[in-house]
Amino acid sequence: MAPRFAVRSVAIIGAGSSGLTAARYIQAQGVYDRIVVYEQRSQVGGIWNHSYRPTDQEHIPQESPYLRPDAPLQPREGKAEAPEFPTATYDDLYVNIPHPLMGFTDLSIQEVHEANHPGQPLPIFPHRQTIAEYLISYSQEVRHLIRFNTKVHDVRLFKRPRPNGQVDDFVDSWEIHSANTVDGSGSVEKFDAVLVAQGHYDITFVPHIANIEAFQEAHPGVLTHSKRYRNPDKFRGKKVIVVGNQASGLDIAAQIHSVVEGPMYLSVHTPTISEGLKRLTGAEEVPEIQEFLVEERGVRLADGRLIRDVDIVLFCTGYLFSLPFLQREKPTGENPLGDLLSNGRRIHRLYDDMFHIDHPTLAFLCLPMKVVPYPLAQAQAALVARVWNNTLELPSTEEMNEWEKEAEMVRGPTFHVWPQGDDGIYINALYQRITEGSESVASRAGKEPPRWNNYLVWMRRVALAGKVKFEEGGHKATTLAELGYIYDEDEEKKKNEEAKQAEVVEKINAQFTGVTGYIHPRMAKIETTPFVSVYSGA
Repeated sequence: MAPRFAVRSVAIIGAGSSGLTAARYIQAQGVYDRIVVYEQRSQVGGIWNHSYRPTDQEHIPQESPYLRPDAPLQPREGKAEAPEFPTATYDDLYVNIPHPLMGFTDLSIQEVHEANHPGQPLPIFPHRQTIAEYLISYSQEVRHLIRFNTKVHDVRLFKRPRPNGQVDDFVDSWEIHSANTVDGSGSVEKFDAVLVAQGHYDITFVPHIANIEAFQEAHPGVLTHSKRYRNPDKFRGKKVIVVGNQASGLDIAAQIHSVVEGPMYLSVHTPTISEGLKRLTGAEEVPEIQEFLVEERGVRLADGRLIRDVDIVLFCTGYLFSLPFLQREKPTGENPLGDLLSNGRRIHRLYDDMFHIDHPTLAFLCLPMKVVPYPLAQAQAALVARVWNNTLELPSTEEMNEWEKEAEMVRGPTFHVWPQGDDGIYINALYQRITEGSESVASRAGKEPPRWNNYLVWMRRVALAGKVKFEEGGHKATTLAELGYIYDEDEEKKKNEEAKQAEVVEKINAQFTGVTGYIHPRMAKIETTPFVSVYSGA
C-alpha cells in the first residue's frame, strides 16, 4: 500500500512566529526537497513587525470575513522602501506572557536580549520591540527560505498522479500565485503541501449596532477600532467609551484612562475580572451599547442609560478569521474545500484545529486563541512535519469528520478558544506521542518537540495576575518573584497529582455523555494511552 502522503515540497504562508518555527521543523525533518516561506513584508515577525503608522482605512460596522485586506501604506515621499502592511500592535505594548514561557524552547528570549543589549535588564513581560528582535534572531536558521515582499494572492488545488503509483492514483497538488509588493512582478509555483501561518489579526470585527451607519456618516472619526490605536495622544481630554474587555481592550484602556475626560466608560458584554479592573481607577464599567444616538452624539446602553457628547468610541472587539488567498467570497454550490469561514469565527473542515479533513496537505498553524502561541506552534509544526513524512498517522477521513462533529458540540461558537491550561496539556501530549508513543521509533527522527515541566505549567497559571502587578509596578520587574509569585516545587507536584485525578474523572464523564475520543473535551484525539500519562515527570 502506498504511503498516504507524497510530500516533497512545502509552501509556508507567513514569516511570523508560526511560519518561522514551521520552517525550522520542516527543514529539520530532512526529507523535504523544497521549502518556500512567503512573506508580504520586508522583515520577519508578523504582528510584531510593528508599524508606527496605523492603517488609514476604517470599517464601521464590519462583520464579514470576506472583507478585502487593507491596502498597504505606500513608502513615504523620498524613501526607497517597500509598501508597509500595518499591524495591530501599538507603541507601548508589553506582552502578557512571562518570557521564559513565551519563547520557543530551542532559543530563549533572555539569550537573544543579552546578546543584543548586554547589561540591560529584561522585564519579565517584555516590550514588543524585544519580541521583534527575538524573532529576527530566531529566523536566521531559515532566512534563506523566505521570499520577502511577496504576497500570496491565490492558492489553487489540483490533482497530480502519485509518484510511482497506479494509473488512477492521484494526490493533491497546490498552485501558489504570488506577486512582489515592490515591483509587482508575479510568480506561479506548485507545491505538494501548503501550511497557512498568516495569523488572524488583520480583518477587524465591529458589530452592527442600531444606527451605527448613520452615526458614522454624521460623526466621522468618532468610531474607531483598536487596530488603529498607537498611543494615548488623540484621547487626551476626550470623552471616551472603550468597547470590549479582553486583553487589548483592558490594556489600551489602562493606557488612556489617565488622560481622558473622566470617567472613561468600559462597555462590556460580561463583567471584567477583578484583576483587569485594578489598573482602571476612575473608569466606569457599563453594559453593552444598544443604540447609537446621532443628534446627541451619544449612545443608549442596554440598561436604558444615555451617554451624550462622546468624542471617541474605541472598539476593542477583535478580529475575524480570513483567508483571502483561499476564499475571497462565500462559496456557492460545490467547493472542494467547503465553506472554510462561514461567519469568520473559526476555520471549518479541520481536524485537530490543523489539518483540512478532505485535503490534509493543507494545514493551519496556531489557530487556537487564549494560548501561549510560540510553543503551541512548535508542537503543531513538529506534528505536521512528521505527518506529511508518513512517520505519524492521521485518522481516517471518517474519523476526522466525527472528531469535528463532536468538537462542534462541545466547543460551540468559541471553537478555537481554549480554556486556560489546555495548551500545556496539548503540548505535553504531543511530546509524549512523538517521543514515547507507538509510532515513536520513526517519529523521534527530526527536531524535538517542546515539553512543559511543572515550573512552566505553574507560570502559565499565574501569568494573568502577574501581568497586572507588573503594570502596577511600572513595567520594571524582571522576575515573577519580584511580583510576589514564588514557585514551590512540592506544592506544584501535589496540585498536579490532584489535577491528574480530576482530568481522569472528566474524561470518564465525557465518555458517558457521548463526547469520546478526546484528551480533553475541547481537544483532539492525539493519544490512546491513559490521559494521566501526559503529566509524567517534572
